[in-house]
Amino acid sequence: MAQQSGNDVKAVMEKLLQAFEDEVDRDLPHREALDHIFRILKANKEKIISEPPEVEKKDKLPELLRSIGDALQQCKARSKQQQSESDKAKSKKITMPSVSDCNPFKSRPSHLSVDPLLEQTIAILGDVPPPPSPGQEDAGEETVTEYYEWTTSYVDESRIYGWDKEANDVVDALVGKDKEEGEDDEVLFRTAGIAGIHGSGKTALAQKVFVHDRIKDAFPLRLWVCVGPPDHEDRFNLLYRMLDNLGLDTAKVEDIVDKADVVVKAATDEDKDKSKIGVLLFILYVTLYKTGYLIVFDDMRAYSDWYSNLTLQPPKDGEWYERLAYGLPKARKSAVLVTCRSEDGARVMVRTGGVFHPPKLEGEEGWKLFHREYKEAKDKEKKEKGEKEEEDKLYKELQEMKEEIVGKCLGLPVAIVQAAKGFAALEHEPEADAKDNAAADQTATSKTEPAATEAMEANQSAN
Repeated sequence: MAQQSGNDVKAVMEKLLQAFEDEVDRDLPHREALDHIFRILKANKEKIISEPPEVEKKDKLPELLRSIGDALQQCKARSKQQQSESDKAKSKKITMPSVSDCNPFKSRPSHLSVDPLLEQTIAILGDVPPPPSPGQEDAGEETVTEYYEWTTSYVDESRIYGWDKEANDVVDALVGKDKEEGEDDEVLFRTAGIAGIHGSGKTALAQKVFVHDRIKDAFPLRLWVCVGPPDHEDRFNLLYRMLDNLGLDTAKVEDIVDKADVVVKAATDEDKDKSKIGVLLFILYVTLYKTGYLIVFDDMRAYSDWYSNLTLQPPKDGEWYERLAYGLPKARKSAVLVTCRSEDGARVMVRTGGVFHPPKLEGEEGWKLFHREYKEAKDKEKKEKGEKEEEDKLYKELQEMKEEIVGKCLGLPVAIVQAAKGFAALEHEPEADAKDNAAADQTATSKTEPAATEAMEANQSAN
């Protein structure tokens, strides 16, 4: 019965893969997320039969595959609709959008969001790396690329250790303290920042805030936006991604922007680009206007005037393109949280809002992170080698040195993770003499100290 069920799953996956392959030349909405989902399916097609996942995950596969199939069909239908509407609109001139035209909260067909589906796929089947860029296949050295997800609705709180007090402090700054102070009710817009060196846990602390119960109660809409490279200076991409994840059809938005009067009448290419930014910020403003929201801008690395002082109101007489702040309405109880490596940069953006720092991850909390990363790396290595589970004598020895190990990592999560993976790669030798033990310590240090040093250097570079 289990084999038959496995064959059914495989057949469904093959059918889905073929259906997606048939759309290879079509400009589908959410193309990037769909490519990622089907890359994972393709990588797992055979493995899912020979090495079934855990029972809990396996039970979720049929529903996941149905959801992916439905999403693909909706994207195909939307692509055809967009093409049809584009053909009809070619002869029509579209002016600056009005509030009613841009309001995404009015009645409309059900919104398709592929990003949560991608998160579910990764949670059940695991992630796979993207294909190498042309010319990268034969590169002599490993190329490290940073990939950013633009929104998230899922945070695994079990993987974030400690920092309850710090998270509560940030929540107080965004929501206001419990109603002991009457003036808190008068504040409609709040800002806060989290600053710290690379690998210090800024994003983890922000995630803990993002899923906090008081945050969920205070803000009907929560949006997570990764701003880091390569797009921290690409304002068009930033705004289009935000609008896409707020539910707007970006193909329609682009058409509106291109044909808006203020863009059409622009004299130069530079003026045209500025006008487009202004229209996009206006659309963002209208989209957010009717609800309270929290937006997390994660990994901010650009501190130009465009990002500064997010508390500003849009100008009554002036250009909207000049500030990101103009696209963030302050009419209802809303907030913005930014994370960045530079404390000065954070203060420029949040102005009077508080700037917080992730504390060092020490003691038992630091060891919990080490334990998790060590076990995951060790289990992965054993699975790849086909080895059976057995008593881990090395880990027992490491437990006796846990204070020293966590201390060498300087309280930086990134260094603790690297140390754990470094130790997991070592082979335990029961008859090792003092010299061998010293060599093992040196190996672990070589895995830990570069991570801490890299974090410090990255912070100095950011500043």
